Amino acid sequence: MLNTESYNLLFNLAKRNIKLKYKNSILGFFWSFLTPLVYLLIFYFVFSTAFASVENYALYVLTGLVYWQFFANTTNEIIVSFISNSGIIKTINVPVLAFPVSALISELGSLFLTFLPFLTLMYYLGYSPGIAFFAVIPVTILLAIFSLGLALFLGTLNVYLRDISILWNTLNPALFYLTPIAYTVDLIPEKFHWILKLNPLWYYFEAVRASLYSNSWPLGVTWLYMLAISFLTFALGWFTFKKLQPGIISNV
Repeated sequence: MLNTESYNLLFNLAKRNIKLKYKNSILGFFWSFLTPLVYLLIFYFVFSTAFASVENYALYVLTGLVYWQFFANTTNEIIVSFISNSGIIKTINVPVLAFPVSALISELGSLFLTFLPFLTLMYYLGYSPGIAFFAVIPVTILLAIFSLGLALFLGTLNVYLRDISILWNTLNPALFYLTPIAYTVDLIPEKFHWILKLNPLWYYFEAVRASLYSNSWPLGVTWLYMLAISFLTFALGWFTFKKLQPGIISNV
């Protein structure tokens, strides 16, 4: 059970993460809004004609970009959280798990703050929120659990083998294009759809699109896949962390 001291620690670490992220930056938090907006403009001008059959292509891309940025930032921050906080870990008696969890909390906070201006933009693009909008809340929670589990697994291994973070940064762009963010699945021949569905992010983005683009509830089978993937991945990350935790302090 987390006590008041633990909650304060996580909150203070998350607040510190946000401050460090935008330290000495002129635009500050505005970068969280600007980055997906730039990608949206690029994809719209390059691909909107090619995907003329997609109703409201700009909204389609935007909903994917917002959640891709959350996933990419969260995993990147958590994977290096042990290494980047090595000075604190070695000198202060702080639970090492606090660093990846606080990184997740800070990215959830960034997602929430980013969502406010993007909801306005989504409304301008023709999105009319319905009751299905609230489905995005449990979808976000499940994606956060998946991101934490995956990054905790990779981040723990990264303490012992620093190539892991480099490998992840290399694979990130490929994973981006394997996820239907700027294109529709219709572009891919149906016989290859099973390959795309091997990508766990497929199901989360399908659910996000249902809620924020189609204004409908994600299918039941999508919920089952997300639940299974999230908790199995978290179990893998937790097991790896607990197994290798004794050596983290001496190896960071």
